[in-house]
Amino acid sequence: MSFREKSDWLSFVSLCLFAVYFADIAWSLLDTTRLPGRNYFMFFVALVAVLVVIQVVSHVVLALRSPQDAKTPLDERERLIQWRATQGAYFLLLVGAFLTIGTMHMGFSVWQFAHCILLVIWLAELVRYGSRLYYYRREA
Repeated sequence: MSFREKSDWLSFVSLCLFAVYFADIAWSLLDTTRLPGRNYFMFFVALVAVLVVIQVVSHVVLALRSPQDAKTPLDERERLIQWRATQGAYFLLLVGAFLTIGTMHMGFSVWQFAHCILLVIWLAELVRYGSRLYYYRREA
């Protein structure tokens, strides 16, 4: 496995941490007996901090284990994989953005609207990394 493929695996798996965040928000919206006022901002900041630490530490470890592989420039195959993977993620982001705009007409609050945007961005990034991993395996 190349450095970039390992990096994509780490990014994909570490981004899955936010599934806990969005599941908790969905649960709080569906459960009317739950007490309001949970501080989601601090939960989000903590998850971002954990994500950054995981990403930095794991990429440093990967780069130290294979420094030559980490320094090699992108070749044509990797550029094509990144380009093809970005297409599907961009389409999801575009459709999700328009659907999120539609939530304003459904009576969503600003907080819910902002989290819909965050959800769409998160899903688009997961699709991008997942597509890159798929193309790395398929093209190998």
